Amino acid sequence: MITTQIENRVLSICFDRADKKNAITNEMYLAAEKALLDSADNSDVRVVLFNGAGGDFTSGNDLVDFIKNPPKDDMPPVLRFLLALARYPKPVVAAVNGLAVGIGTTMLAHCDYVVAAENARFKLPFVDLGVCPEGGSSLLFPQVMGHSLAAELLMLADVFGSAKANQAGLLNEVVAADEVMPLAQKVASKLAAKAPNAIRTTKAMLKKSYLEQLEARITEEIHSFAALLNGPEAQEALTAFMEKRQPDFSNF
Repeated sequence: MITTQIENRVLSICFDRADKKNAITNEMYLAAEKALLDSADNSDVRVVLFNGAGGDFTSGNDLVDFIKNPPKDDMPPVLRFLLALARYPKPVVAAVNGLAVGIGTTMLAHCDYVVAAENARFKLPFVDLGVCPEGGSSLLFPQVMGHSLAAELLMLADVFGSAKANQAGLLNEVVAADEVMPLAQKVASKLAAKAPNAIRTTKAMLKKSYLEQLEARITEEIHSFAALLNGPEAQEALTAFMEKRQPDFSNF
């Protein structure tokens, strides 16, 4: 589930499913989208703070839910959430502990300030699942970190730590695990105390040159993702996942 709380003009949006390492279901994407849309013009909210319950940020898509409820139209829940995040007019802060898998990593490129634990682990497993990246990462990652590192992270799909995520430009601060949330809250509170119209205008100007292109890329990625999800490579990957074995792509 998604839990939300507004305190001192900071809206906390928590991936609250610790027993599943905060894996995100379609229902959770819709709830997170609603929280963003409802708060965009709410004067009681000046900053959004994403975090995860328990010891993890999020392990990404809930694959079981994704298999049971594949995309049915051109605007699946994950796309609705990502577009709401990309268009969000106020500062977005993220507090990352433990696992940040898939969208748990790609969404960080949409955040304005990211605090991560020294022992946080990141993974972009898309190609290992027979699908393509999402979240606008095929556009944002090369811009932020250069083609070579973006290709390494998205194509090799290896687990990487906070040092590499910081090198890649996805993080602002790396601290001890027990310092992540306090620092993220401190930054969020500091942003919330700034002149709100000046902050919103600054964020709009920062994104003005590429927002339309980003929206188009996010949409293209999700549609390609959905097409690949119905293909034989993804079926082999998902079958292997359910059978708890490594996928075999040797015959493709």
